[in-house]
Amino acid sequence: MAKKVAFYGVTAAVCLVFSYVETLLPLGFIAPGIKIGLANGVALLLIFKKDIKGAFLVNIIRIILLNLLFVSPFALVFSLTAGLLSTFVMWFASKIGKLGAIGFSVLGALTHNLVQVIVALIFFGTGVLFYLPILIFSAILCGTLIGFLAKILDKKIKTFF
Repeated sequence: MAKKVAFYGVTAAVCLVFSYVETLLPLGFIAPGIKIGLANGVALLLIFKKDIKGAFLVNIIRIILLNLLFVSPFALVFSLTAGLLSTFVMWFASKIGKLGAIGFSVLGALTHNLVQVIVALIFFGTGVLFYLPILIFSAILCGTLIGFLAKILDKKIKTFF
């Protein structure tokens, strides 16, 4: 049990570093909130290893800490909702078994962006729909990249425990 707790702590810390690095990348000029999704690749790896509880736990810890430390508590509503639902969709897709790493990742990225748009609609109104085509394109592009990287890493990592 202690080994799992330590592993999740280290994994959450790595995700937090990835997320922080992404806040430094100047992608906001494309559309507000666009990120590559490096930390989501870690959740994807946990899903590959059939550790859905770990994927949710690490994502929750990372999202809460990132928003409280580096972003804003208000952004927590967007990030937590989108992060949890996208993790669920990736897990559910993995249970079906028809998609590979890239498919799971693209589905997760699409879900993440669509959920954030829905939450933004509640707070800001229909003006946010202007960003939807850009967010869909970025989800496909970034989801493919992260899925590809996760697939490579999954082959290199023999075990997590």
